[in-house]
Formats: sequence, C-alpha cells, structure tokens
Amino acid sequence: MKVFEVVRIFRENGLPESEAYIVLKYLTGKPKEFFIAHPEYELKEVGLIDLINLRLKRYPLSYITREKGFFKRNFYVEEGVLIPRPETEMLVEITIDLIKKNKIRKIAEVGVGSGAIIISILLNTDCTGYATDISEKAIKVSKINAKRYGVEGRLKIVKGSYLEPFLRKWDEIELIVSNPPYVRLDATLDLEVGYEPKEALYGGKDGLDFYRNFLKMYDFSGKIVVMEIGHDQGEWFKRKGWEVIKDYSGQDRIVIKDFRR
Repeated sequence: MKVFEVVRIFRENGLPESEAYIVLKYLTGKPKEFFIAHPEYELKEVGLIDLINLRLKRYPLSYITREKGFFKRNFYVEEGVLIPRPETEMLVEITIDLIKKNKIRKIAEVGVGSGAIIISILLNTDCTGYATDISEKAIKVSKINAKRYGVEGRLKIVKGSYLEPFLRKWDEIELIVSNPPYVRLDATLDLEVGYEPKEALYGGKDGLDFYRNFLKMYDFSGKIVVMEIGHDQGEWFKRKGWEVIKDYSGQDRIVIKDFRR
C-alpha cells in the first residue's frame, strides 16, 4: 500500500489526514514531512492494515501509538487507562499556582490514571507526591511515566481506594488533586470513549458518586482540595461553598476548597 492510499482511506472515512501521518510515523519512524514529499512510497510494514482498521472503528489513536500529548509532554498510555484530555490541563495549571502561592510541599492525587496530572505538577514544582488508583493497569502505566520523566524518587504510587493507602501520611498531605469519574450513567459519549475504562469515566446516576463518597470519608482540615468536574455539576459544589472555575469554553470545570480557613 502506498502513502497516498493510506491518507485517502482516512480522509474518505471522516478522519483527519494528519492522523494517517501519525500512524505511519508510529510504524516506520519516518516524519510526516517524508510522507508528504513521497506520496508514492510503498509501505510494507507488518500490521499496517490492522492499525488502519482499528482506527476506522474509532479505536483511540492514543492507544494505537501508545502516546498522548499533555501539558507540553508526551505520556505513555495503553488500553485500560484513561486518555488525558486537553481540558484537564487547566486542573494542572490551577494546582501549580496554588502550590506556589501557598508554598505547599506535599500533595496527593486520587485516581492517578496515566500519571499525567501529578507528574506534570511535580515537573513544575518541588513537591513530593502520593498517588492512588484502583486499577492495576493505571499503577503500571503511571510508574512508567514517572520513570520516563525522572520523578519516581518524588512520587509514591500505590494501588488502593481513595487515599486509604496513605492514611499514615495524612497529616503531611497539604493539597489533594483529582480528576475522578464524573460522567452520568445515561450520558451519550463519542464512540472512541467507549474503548476507555468505564470505572474511570462513570460516576453514577448523576455523576456525583465519587465526590459524595470522598468528601464524607475524611477530615480535610488544613488541606486544599482541587478537582475536575462535569460541566453541569458546578451548582452542587457552589451550594456546599466551593469555588467553581469555568474552562475556556465557559463551562464549569474546576472546583477548589481551602479547608485551612
């Protein structure tokens, strides 16, 4: 199969041509510019057709390439781990600002996933981090990324629910960050999202199960909590005295509460 044929297949099936070049780069190691300059180049890579067919079924591109860009870095991902979203970068930005403003030294993340959030935070601060997840795959992938970016010495990742594995460290933790599952059970999601782990997406009938459970489990006195929420969940938090921040599209996206006050 030639390069231009692959590009045409993507285009005719409603996929960006740029994705064809990403898949080809993943398979061959050659840059996009090479394929643009050589549309007649004959591709003989094993597995090419399989990858094309996967993408046509809307299997996530990030699972195919085992990589997702997030906060100016590329993170390793694979099936079984939530793919980092661009909108979650705001969670990282806000958390970094809070850490610097309040001179915070120790943080924790609930639901580490790929590790993109807490690793990005550690790379931009001098903090030490703790992280948990109920998924064995998430623990594996986040540790790969921690090693990739050299923060494994500052980040302890443990399988477990909420922050149960770190209760002995509870008094040391000054800030908690989380992008928990908050999608309603009856929500209609894109076909691609269906390939991602349901436990990292769905938050019960109204999407608020995680927040209800988590916020009643611990005494958060002396800590700051920062979390991502669904676009229609801001009012629930406002009624409880949380600060709600909108994303760049005007949707409620981040909530903050300073329990030190």
